[in-house]
Amino acid sequence: VKNVGARNDDFKRIISGLEAQAPVRFLRPKRNPDGSPSECDGSYLLKSMDHVFFAGDLNYRVDLPREFVERCIIDIKENQSGGRLEEVDILMNKLLRRDQLLQTIASGRAFPNFSEAKVTFLPTFKFDKGTQNYDTSHKQRVPAWTDRILFRSSKVNVLEYQSVPAAMHSDHRPVFGTYQLGWGITTTEKRIGGKRGKRNRKK
Repeated sequence: VKNVGARNDDFKRIISGLEAQAPVRFLRPKRNPDGSPSECDGSYLLKSMDHVFFAGDLNYRVDLPREFVERCIIDIKENQSGGRLEEVDILMNKLLRRDQLLQTIASGRAFPNFSEAKVTFLPTFKFDKGTQNYDTSHKQRVPAWTDRILFRSSKVNVLEYQSVPAAMHSDHRPVFGTYQLGWGITTTEKRIGGKRGKRNRKK
């Protein structure tokens, strides 16, 4: 798929660079059996951390025609107004099934063992600045969820995961999340490629 490989490589480059630059007091260098420094690929850093969050404009797109995506968005808004939440879920899943990031996580090509809270907000890119209109330029970009928050943790409770549609100063809509971390969390509720785990329980 166009550009997906480059986006996956961006993740690997960033996480490998973080591992290579980590201070010794923060991450003890990994070494080969002969004592020589081990190559930094990011996996040692990830395995050494209790909680890892990866957030930003990850730039993954939706592999569907623009006309189809726009029609789904219109129908989602109409069903939300009418309180038909089951229909909203069906329409959202039609789009998210073709989301490049969820497909990448499910296939293991990047973001190993990362999770994402359930996406319930509309695509956050690309808007005409200062409006609620998706891209009307000659490029007519397909609306997509480019802005995401992923996490890698065995003890996390997602309290909130939303976008801010009213923030129209950019061609993106910002995304924010609220998370509870710690030993009071016994299981994780998460979504990877459309699959959901058990509900959280607090001690």
